[in-house]
Amino acid sequence: MRYNKKKALADNVNAIETALAVHGQGRQATDSEKKTLALYSGFGGIKEVLNIGTDKPMPDGMAEPMKRLQEILLAFAKSDITEYKALIDSIKSSVLTAFYTPQFIIDTVAAQIHATFKDNGMQMRTFLEPSAGIGGFLKTAMQGTRAYAFEKDTITGLILSLLHDNATTISAGYETIGEQDLQDKGFDVIASNIPFGNFRVFDADMWKKGGIYEQSTKTIHNYFFIKFMDLLNEGGILAFVTSRGIADTPGNKFVREYLVNHADLITALRLPDNIFMETGGIEVGTDLLVFQKHTRKTTLSHREQLFMQVGKENGTDGIVTEYANKLFMQPKTALATDSRISINQCVKYVRKY
Repeated sequence: MRYNKKKALADNVNAIETALAVHGQGRQATDSEKKTLALYSGFGGIKEVLNIGTDKPMPDGMAEPMKRLQEILLAFAKSDITEYKALIDSIKSSVLTAFYTPQFIIDTVAAQIHATFKDNGMQMRTFLEPSAGIGGFLKTAMQGTRAYAFEKDTITGLILSLLHDNATTISAGYETIGEQDLQDKGFDVIASNIPFGNFRVFDADMWKKGGIYEQSTKTIHNYFFIKFMDLLNEGGILAFVTSRGIADTPGNKFVREYLVNHADLITALRLPDNIFMETGGIEVGTDLLVFQKHTRKTTLSHREQLFMQVGKENGTDGIVTEYANKLFMQPKTALATDSRISINQCVKYVRKY
């Protein structure tokens, strides 16, 4: 099913209206209300929200729900313009990173992690989903697990809390985890579809550590891997859907070295470029990377050695691609029906899947 921007906007507005009504009444959401809340898909595919408060016209079919969205948020802010503007700004800032994971990816990751714990007779005690959105990966938490989720966007965080009564949800930046009064400080499993882009993260704890910890804060996806590997319990599992920048960028070798020297690489799967078309209407290169923390390891596997390296492909007619991870140049490392060298949105030659 192709992404329908107008339907996504209408579903988002209905979800926000429902969430604010339930919150205002100080109660939990009913099963029927949760079905409405669960249709919320964020604003990553709806860049028209950036036009709110400007002179730019809204496309046909979007003006009415956009107006309704503003009325709902203004009423929630009790006509406090400063608070209303903060809510609008929060939604606008989420446009760059709010692309929700297709359900089949979440279901597969959760099923495999559950099977691993059950097959080895282990109990998952703690689970964390940073940058949770509405908590898609929370189903990875098994029965009896204490589950935690962080979501920075105020409105999305409210919907998250109403959808997941049994989880501890925090509407704050993931970088504040050290300031939160959580029952647990380490986690057996951490899973998420993490943000990507050249955004800095203001994390004083990482700055104090210096070295690669401070270096990782310069780019948000690097930060997520270093920060949350550090919070993982020994033997715990880290499963992130991430941009290909972690694996492909030569300058991110320090992150790859840190990961394979602190954990065993369990899964490295290149996902198709169009995997987010249905949920966010965007084509973007992503990978699924799964690690098991192992700080006392003394040797690296062949796959882990390849994962640290990048190279270029030579195509026909003298075409040379941008850098790509050498592990993904091996057979059976991509979830795709086909791949080819072509030009991406940055007008560079890459292998598309």
